[in-house]
Amino acid sequence: MQYWYDQQVRRYILQFIKLFDDFSIQVGKKNNSDSQSFVRVPVRYADMQRMVAHILRHNSENVMNSCPFMSAYITNLQIARDRLQEPRLVDKVQVSERKFDTTSKNYTAEIGNTYTVERFMPVPYNLNMAVDLWCSNTDQKLQIMEQILVLFNPAIELQANDNPLDWTNITNVELIDIVWNSRAVPQGTDTQLDVATLTFSLPIWLNPPAKVKKQSIIKQIIARVNSTDSIDDLDYDPRFINFFENFPGQIRTNIVTPENAQISVVGNQISLLGAYGTNDNESWKEYLEIYGQLQAGISKLILRQSDDPEDSASDVFGTLAFHPTDNNKLLFTIDSSTLPNNTEAAVDKIIDPETSFPQPFANGTLPAVVDGQRYLLVNDIAKGTQAWGSTFEASANDIIQYDGSQAKWTINFDASEINAIKYVTNTNTGAQFKWTGTQWIDSYQGQYKNGFWKLELAP
Repeated sequence: MQYWYDQQVRRYILQFIKLFDDFSIQVGKKNNSDSQSFVRVPVRYADMQRMVAHILRHNSENVMNSCPFMSAYITNLQIARDRLQEPRLVDKVQVSERKFDTTSKNYTAEIGNTYTVERFMPVPYNLNMAVDLWCSNTDQKLQIMEQILVLFNPAIELQANDNPLDWTNITNVELIDIVWNSRAVPQGTDTQLDVATLTFSLPIWLNPPAKVKKQSIIKQIIARVNSTDSIDDLDYDPRFINFFENFPGQIRTNIVTPENAQISVVGNQISLLGAYGTNDNESWKEYLEIYGQLQAGISKLILRQSDDPEDSASDVFGTLAFHPTDNNKLLFTIDSSTLPNNTEAAVDKIIDPETSFPQPFANGTLPAVVDGQRYLLVNDIAKGTQAWGSTFEASANDIIQYDGSQAKWTINFDASEINAIKYVTNTNTGAQFKWTGTQWIDSYQGQYKNGFWKLELAP
């Protein structure tokens, strides 16, 4: 077996020590003040090297470590036979990474290399840790002990690392024993330290190295069918001449998705619709099980914004996760970098000017006017409305802006004169909107027909 070391036990020890890294005790009041003074209680690993211990003592054996402090150390490590699993089990997980552009030195929105990770069955162990509380008096011990005891009730969850492929990174730290004090250290006529010992149990797993394989799989097949005025332009088998004669007219492209399903995108939720765009409360899990595995935070949904199903230049995508309670919905986290660039300055809010108007007017629902304040209107502002200025008027879909230098509202975006596609973000909600030439719509939310949405799953 080749040399391999992943520092797994070391990471468990470090994470365990961090649990006790932020406790403090009260030591009185600050000079000439009524505010309380607190001292942070340090924690260290007790099994330190002799050289390190000598440095902490300032190269002298006549210096004692200051109190209070905590020391953590391993008391026992045993194999957990009650948690043993099939040792020959191999679990395979498919992961993908973003494609890296060597020219720009940035990751793109496209799928890059795909890998298969073979995870082998880990070995279960029970790790027992002890924490000694070194105090100079009982009050110090009571303060520290009370903070720790309410934290462990009787256990807390600990995450050893943030690797999404590590199926053993979550464990529990359980308080199993308390020794209130020990008067054995030091001995003789020296001033004794009050030492309490807390014992904890951690059910851990030690993983063997995983095997990572690069995949070369087909993710998408595009069959191009071109229009033609004559079948003579086609390279076809003459035996099927009758077939073509029975279908007069041009050949056209037919867009197909599994079961011809459609989807509805509303907010951060993706609803599964039938082939006719109706919601029959179909289950995403049942729909996906024959196509691949959805990995939360990794699997992607691609929304095609172009009218051309093969035009991916303006695609919007994000990651997916199963809805915790609704099988018909997926949770969607949009990648904001894929949204179109805004063409208009952001608006502060989308408002109905007939019911919302700025202070100081009576029943004002908007803040006081400031220079640069911008609103998108859903209704008209009639001339003579005092809240917006007696001479100011605007129409629905306009964007208005307050000019502080002239102390009046102006139309910054005149919807009646703009037919081109425009984009703007509502800072109040963070949502982006698209001007179609006739109305404002959400830039990506809506209903997507078959062929205009795609899932990237693990096979």
